[in-house]
Amino acid sequence: MTRSRFADAIKEIGALPIQRVASLVPAALGSNLQRLPRPLTFGLVGPFNNQRRRQAAVEAIFAAMPFSSVVETGTHRALTTLYLRSITDAPIATIEVNPRYHEDARRRIGATPGISALLGESTTVLGELRQDPDWTGGPAFFYLDAHWLDHLPLVEELRLIAGGWQDFVALVDDFEVPGDRGYGHDDYGPEKKLARPLIDVPELSGLHLYWPVARSHMESGARRGWAVVCSPGMAAAALDGLAELRPDGVLGLPAGTVTEAFNGDVRPANGGANR
Repeated sequence: MTRSRFADAIKEIGALPIQRVASLVPAALGSNLQRLPRPLTFGLVGPFNNQRRRQAAVEAIFAAMPFSSVVETGTHRALTTLYLRSITDAPIATIEVNPRYHEDARRRIGATPGISALLGESTTVLGELRQDPDWTGGPAFFYLDAHWLDHLPLVEELRLIAGGWQDFVALVDDFEVPGDRGYGHDDYGPEKKLARPLIDVPELSGLHLYWPVARSHMESGARRGWAVVCSPGMAAAALDGLAELRPDGVLGLPAGTVTEAFNGDVRPANGGANR
């Protein structure tokens, strides 16, 4: 194959939905993407998909909230795990269902202190963690990235989190960002699209929802969409003041409607981006 034909083939692969491409990658290769030529990595060679604006938003969230624990679902290569370790001293639990990814991540984490690498289904492990006061004793940050093809535990993950932690912030990867098609998101068919309707269900009613302020053309890396869901009260009050996030109301209410964090009054969302 000539160099030009190879380049054309790479462009064709890059145009496919990222989950379709990655589904063909064996775990032994997927856990070592950083060893591939850059065009073959699809931007997935850094924490949070190597998205710098998202990293800045996460750092702003940690500056605004005193998290006492961090939980990640979907360890994969542990790049985001180690990044989280660099911005917080809180204990971190990272959960991976794939044994090969889990073992490779454990080797990458090595002797890094304060990280518990756990093997198992995210919902099963979250159910165990929420019974442990060492993990539920204070505000918690969650990074939810365990969804994959036919495996879509997001709603159950959020249900377990909302029932186990009084104050929390959860960042969901691969989520549709309304009004910005430049951000990619996962869509696995009817009722399996990572978008607001999936999580706007009665058992999650009252949780606050936020989108990134940064437009996709301003982002680096893989440009995957994301959303933030948090508990009312302290967490919502902290996030409402961040320039990196755009509030989009409360689950269970019409999009664009938010409630005041402490007195329950209902008001239109202010859009966040112009603050």
